[in-house]
Amino acid sequence: MDQQPEITVDMLLDVYSELSRKMTGQRIRALMDHLRKHELSLNQFFILNIIERGGACLSSHLAGHLKLKAASITYLVDSLEKRGLVARMENPSDLRSHFISLTDEGHAVSSFPFEHAFASDLFKKLSQDDLEVMYVMMRIMNRKLDAESNDTPNP
Repeated sequence: MDQQPEITVDMLLDVYSELSRKMTGQRIRALMDHLRKHELSLNQFFILNIIERGGACLSSHLAGHLKLKAASITYLVDSLEKRGLVARMENPSDLRSHFISLTDEGHAVSSFPFEHAFASDLFKKLSQDDLEVMYVMMRIMNRKLDAESNDTPNP
């Protein structure tokens, strides 16, 4: 009977690195396709995502996150507003500034699930046996990561 070679940490790291590289490439391609489809720059997409995650905000908040000047943020928000992806609302505590929020269309464009689309396509190609093995392995990895994060003291 043939004996399987002992699996080493280096072997796992090699496979993990290759898988990670391929998956990252797929996510980048999906993002670039999404940006082209919606005619968005990366900064415009980041603005939509910041608002998606945190809710309506001031342009100064966007400028801080993106490390851009106020004039650049104004230009980007103007272009998104013209396309109906964001809306400005008066700030009741400072009438010189406006909150920027997503419209329904902006929400649809910003919430594209890159991770799930790619992973779903990949998982659909696996046999039931492979799916079961992947499921068990992912649960093991998740538990190990959770245990490590619980063991690490908070600063």
